[in-house]
Amino acid sequence: MLAPMQDRLRELLVRYNVPGPRYTSYPTVPAWLETIGPTDYEESLRQLKPDESLSLYFHLPFCERLCHFCGCMKVITKNHDSSREYTELLLQEMTHVTSQLEGKVGPVTQIHFGGGTPNFFRPEEMIQIMGRIRENFHVVPDAEIAIEMHPRTSTHAFCDKLKTLGFNRISLGIQDFDPNVQELIHRYQTYEQTEEMVAYLRKLGFDAFNFDLVYGLPGQSFIAWKKTLQQVIDLRPNRLAVYSYAHVPWKHPVQRSFEDSDLPSPELKLKLFEEAYLTLTDNGYRLIGMDHFALADDELSHAAESGTIHRNFMGYSTQKEAHQIGFGASAISYVASNYFQNHKELPAYYVAVRDRKQATFRGFLLNKDDRIRRDLITQIMCNGSVAIPEFEQKWDICFRFYFSEEIPHLQTFIDDGLLEMGDKRFQVQGLGFLF
Repeated sequence: MLAPMQDRLRELLVRYNVPGPRYTSYPTVPAWLETIGPTDYEESLRQLKPDESLSLYFHLPFCERLCHFCGCMKVITKNHDSSREYTELLLQEMTHVTSQLEGKVGPVTQIHFGGGTPNFFRPEEMIQIMGRIRENFHVVPDAEIAIEMHPRTSTHAFCDKLKTLGFNRISLGIQDFDPNVQELIHRYQTYEQTEEMVAYLRKLGFDAFNFDLVYGLPGQSFIAWKKTLQQVIDLRPNRLAVYSYAHVPWKHPVQRSFEDSDLPSPELKLKLFEEAYLTLTDNGYRLIGMDHFALADDELSHAAESGTIHRNFMGYSTQKEAHQIGFGASAISYVASNYFQNHKELPAYYVAVRDRKQATFRGFLLNKDDRIRRDLITQIMCNGSVAIPEFEQKWDICFRFYFSEEIPHLQTFIDDGLLEMGDKRFQVQGLGFLF
């Protein structure tokens, strides 16, 4: 039975291997406007109600060395004093944001520290940041508090402090354990370093781990990728994100360090993803949405089964949809159905916060049509289904009339058995989630 399924999967991967929008938001980030600024953000903050949940994101941008595949906002430095000044700015930004909430601070159900390399920061700086968070916000007892870390640069002292500060989820960017790939992408992280760090964190009591893998990286081979997948399974993270490498050297010039010949062929790239999908699903992981996997007993799997899963800029989440407030350079907020992003360059971010202004430099204010389409896309990405009568009632529309231009384009998915559409329900079928 496995061979026919592999043939079918490969056929579909080839057919649907076309560029598409990256729906971390709708409208997507390229559509956002620099005419949207601090005043708009503050107005949205003032619209929040005290019973509405909040998700906090902190961008900690510093890295000791540059990974050549990375498209994130980062600042490369070995000067660890840089984090002291940045911490002070984060504290100031938190104070100014909460002043706009006018005492209407809702429950915080999720906190995420991303980067960059958050473990670049000193333990005492994390104490300051977490202390101010708990002073300014109501963090619920079972809040998910997550941080991205790099095993090569993390220390036992930093891990120890995370436990005492209430962190309960660790995210590790593995990408690929193959030394040849790591040499090309300039990210050095051996399996042994990762294994030691995971073992130490588990000894401290951490039991929730996210790993990121990337396929399509320069130097990847099918045999070495299979080894990486087996090593990942041996470490048994609860959740995995498996992303496609985006080669955009015109946006990230450091990617020009790769030759075209270093990149896997389109055919090999498809085989790498296919192998990841088959290996993970054969070893107790279930596909979550488009690009995540979780063990069957993980909360994310339970949320997928119950239809309560959500997606934000940090990926798929078990938390009910919350307003996301971002702090730090380049951080994104989603507040009162509107999007806002902080200045991406450190000097501009510093000036904005020091002047006691919000650091917003662009965003998007959603109208009703935007909110309808965002809701539909989110339901498809998270649950693979839309209850049409409920959707119509929620938005006061006729579904087939409102989406009359789009519905005919779905026929190819229906013909391939990836989608069913009736009068009552829009339902993604089987492998359809991958597309």
